[in-house]
Amino acid sequence: MEATPEAGLVRKTFTIKKMDLPPSIQLTKRSLLRWFALSFGLLSEQESRGTILNVLDALFHFLLNKKHNPTTLEIQAYIDKKYHKKISEKLLRYHLNKLIALDLLQRKSNRYFLNNNPYAEPNTLQESFNYWVKQPVNSAMDDIVTVLAKIADSYKK
Repeated sequence: MEATPEAGLVRKTFTIKKMDLPPSIQLTKRSLLRWFALSFGLLSEQESRGTILNVLDALFHFLLNKKHNPTTLEIQAYIDKKYHKKISEKLLRYHLNKLIALDLLQRKSNRYFLNNNPYAEPNTLQESFNYWVKQPVNSAMDDIVTVLAKIADSYKK
């Protein structure tokens, strides 16, 4: 299959779902993780496996609670100890690479780091998300609105 010339213009793909946020979701860490994973396209609505939730829990435990940049072995050990589940390195890297592709995470010297907003306090999850996800999504939405205006104008001629 031949790629279109515009394919080279794509810089990043985000999947964002607009979801209700009832108070019951905010009662447990696990339900918050699941809501985030669903709304951010890391988990599908039909998916019952929670591996990404375990990975997110381990990452946030190390990055936000312990202020430590974990290795894959440390993440695997955490998941095994807390959830009594073994996760293969291949599956773990698959989930971590998705977060790296979204610019939320960085890998340096076999350790994982929150990709900080360069203009904010380091290790602030919300600021990193705002900078690496929200701003590019808002910019893409602005571009879409601009193109729609041009399309509408082109049909009026």
